Amino acid sequence: MRGGHINSRNQTELFLQKVRRVLGQGLLLSAVAAGTAMLGGCTGLVSGASSSGNPPSPSTLVISNIQTATITTSSSQIVWATNVPANSSVDYGTTTAYGNSTPVDSTMVTSHQVTISGLAAGTTYYYQVNSSDSKGNNGHSGGNKLKTAGFSIAGTISPSTGGNGATVTLGGAASATTTADSSGNYTLAGLPNGTYMITPSHAGYTFTPSSQSMTLNGGNITGVNFTDNAAAVAPTITTQPANQTVTAGQTATFAVVAAGTAPLGYQWQKNGVNITGATSASYTTATTTTADSGSTFRVVVSNSAGTVTSSAATLTVNAAAVAPTITTQPANQTVTAGQTATFAVVAAGTAPLGYQWQKNGANITGATSASYTTATTTTADSGSTFRVVVSNSAGTVTSSAATLTVNPAPAPAVQFLSPTPINFGNDVVGVKSSLPLIIKNAGTATLTITQVTETGSAAFTVTGLSLPLSVNAGQQTTITVAFLPTAVGTVSGNLSIVSNAPSSPNSVALNGTGIAATLTLSISPTSLNFGNVTTGTSSPTQNVTITNTGNSNVAISQISLTGAGYSMTGGSAPVTLSPSQSITLVVQFSPTTVGAPSASITVVSNATGSPATISLSGTGVAPLQHSAALTWSASTSAVAGYNVYRSTVSGGSYTRINSSLVASASYTDSTVQSGTTYFYVTTAVDSSGMESVYSNEVPATIP
Repeated sequence: MRGGHINSRNQTELFLQKVRRVLGQGLLLSAVAAGTAMLGGCTGLVSGASSSGNPPSPSTLVISNIQTATITTSSSQIVWATNVPANSSVDYGTTTAYGNSTPVDSTMVTSHQVTISGLAAGTTYYYQVNSSDSKGNNGHSGGNKLKTAGFSIAGTISPSTGGNGATVTLGGAASATTTADSSGNYTLAGLPNGTYMITPSHAGYTFTPSSQSMTLNGGNITGVNFTDNAAAVAPTITTQPANQTVTAGQTATFAVVAAGTAPLGYQWQKNGVNITGATSASYTTATTTTADSGSTFRVVVSNSAGTVTSSAATLTVNAAAVAPTITTQPANQTVTAGQTATFAVVAAGTAPLGYQWQKNGANITGATSASYTTATTTTADSGSTFRVVVSNSAGTVTSSAATLTVNPAPAPAVQFLSPTPINFGNDVVGVKSSLPLIIKNAGTATLTITQVTETGSAAFTVTGLSLPLSVNAGQQTTITVAFLPTAVGTVSGNLSIVSNAPSSPNSVALNGTGIAATLTLSISPTSLNFGNVTTGTSSPTQNVTITNTGNSNVAISQISLTGAGYSMTGGSAPVTLSPSQSITLVVQFSPTTVGAPSASITVVSNATGSPATISLSGTGVAPLQHSAALTWSASTSAVAGYNVYRSTVSGGSYTRINSSLVASASYTDSTVQSGTTYFYVTTAVDSSGMESVYSNEVPATIP
C-alpha cells in the first residue's frame, strides 16, 4: 500500500543517516594481488542520497504521454501518465466542446487508463484527460483526437473487363471513393452507421444497376455487386478507300477499314448513288469500260451509335494493254542436297500475265506460275540456271538467269581434343593409370561410333563406352584408356575407332613405360619439443606430416605413441598413401605430474627404413596459485561485519564473493584467474541487517 511505501522510505532514510555516520568515521578499502605491491584506495564511502535525504516535492501536477490504446467501433481506451498519484476522468465529444464525461476514477495512480464506451463507428472524437492529486493540484490536457473503427461495404463489378480500374463513389452519411482491382472487387472501409449511395463509373461502360442504396447498422455489408456493359462506339474510318487504276475489261476493287461497336453496316455508292447489293467492307466493280474512268466510289458505315462516310476514291480506266516488265528478278538460291529450291519473279503489265520457267534455257513442263519450286536436288544440279519468260497480249519479256548452288548433305567428322598419340609416360609395374580420349563431332551430322579396338599390347584397355555410341554435331564424348604395365620396359599399342565418318577408321597410337616401384616415406619433423607445461593443463598442439615420396602406394600398418601425458590424433592405421599423398599427426602434451617423461611415435609400413621413430619431449611443471588480499579501515560504529563485492568491469555490476559476513577488516580472494583485472568494493552491515552503500573501488591485476 502507499502508506506502507512511505514507512519503508522513512526506514530507508533512517538507515542512510546511520550509514553516513559509519562512513564519516573513515571506512578505507585497499587490495593486494599475490606477488605484487599493495594497492591503496581513497578514504570514505560514496552515497547516492542528497544532503537532505529526500527529493523535492512537486509543486504542480504534470500530465504526459497521452495515447489511445485499443480502439473498436464503439469504444476506445485512453492512457496517460502523471508525475504524482492522481485520479482519472475523460471529457469527450464529436467537437472540441466535448459535451460528455466519464465518471471520475478516484484511484490515485501515476499510470492512468480510462475506457470510453457507447461511441459511434467510424466517427472522429475529441477528448481531454483530467487528473487531480491529493493536494488539490488539478491537471487537464485537451485537444486530443481519435477515430473509432468503422464498417465496410464491399462488392464485385463484373465482368472484369469493365470492373478492372472502375471508380466506386460513396455518398450519404460519409463520402469516399475507391478503385476496383483487376478482378472488379472493391471495398469501402472505415464507415460509420448510416445510409449510403454506391455509384460505379468507368469510361466506355455503363452499369446495372447504375447505383445502389445501402444502410450500415452495426455490421459490414458485402455483395453490393454491379454488372458492366461496354457502351456502343460510333464507327470511324481507319483506312480510307484508295484510288484504283485498271485496264478496260478488268474489274476494280475498293476496300475500307472501319472501327466501332459491331455489327457494322456498309453501303457503297458510285458517284453519290447507292450501289445495289454493295454492303460489304469491300466492293468489286463489274467489268470496266473507259466510260467508267473518273467515277468516284465511297462507302457509308453505320451501327447503332452513328454513321460515318468515307472519302471518295477515283477509278481510272486505261484503254490500251501494257506490255510486261520485270520489277523483281529471280534470285540465286543455295540449298543442301535432298532439299528443293524456289525461284520467284515479280512482273508488271496488263493482266493477265503468262509465265514459262526454263532450266538451262529449256522450258520446264508445267512451270507456268510466278514462282517455281524444283524437284529434290542433287549435287549434279549445282550450277544450273533458271529464268522465266513473262508475256501478255502486249508483248513478252525474259528475266535474268538465277544460279542454283547445291551443297553436299551433312556428314560427321572425328576430331580428337585430347593430345595424340596418348603417352602414359613412366608407370609403376602393377599399378593402373588412366587418361581420357575426348572425341568431338566436328561435322554437321550425327557421328555413330560402332567399334573401338585396341591392338599391340594387353597392357592397354578401353572403358567408358557402350556401342554403338552416337554423338550429335558439335558435341563430344570421352573414352577412358588405361595402362597397366606387367613388366619393366616400353610398351606400344594402337586404338582403332570405326564410325560413319568419311575418315573412318581413325587411329590413335598408345605408348607407356613400366618402371620398378620405389617405397619411401618422408617424416617432418622427426622430433617435437613441448617445453615446460603446467600440470593439469595442455600444451598447444604440434603437427607431424608423413608424406609418400616414392612412386608406389605405401601401406602404413601401425602408428603408435608411447609415453605418459602425450596424446595423438590423425594417426588412424592401417592406411595406404598414394604417391605424394600425406597424413598429419596432431600431438599434444598434457602432464599430470611434474617431470620430463620420455615418449615417441613409431610408424610401421612397407616403406624402406621402416619402422620410423619420432621423438617427443616436454616437462611438466607445478601450477602457480594466485590470490588477491583486500584490507580496509574498520568502522568506528558498531557493525556486525562486512560484505566484499567484485566485478571485472570498473563501476560494476558487482557480485558478492563472501558466503558469510567478514568479521575483520581484511579478506583474501582465492578464486581469481591469471591475466585478469578485478575491481573490489565493500559494505558495512549492522546487527539488524542494514547494509551501507559501496565503498570506494580498488582494482587488482592478477599476473
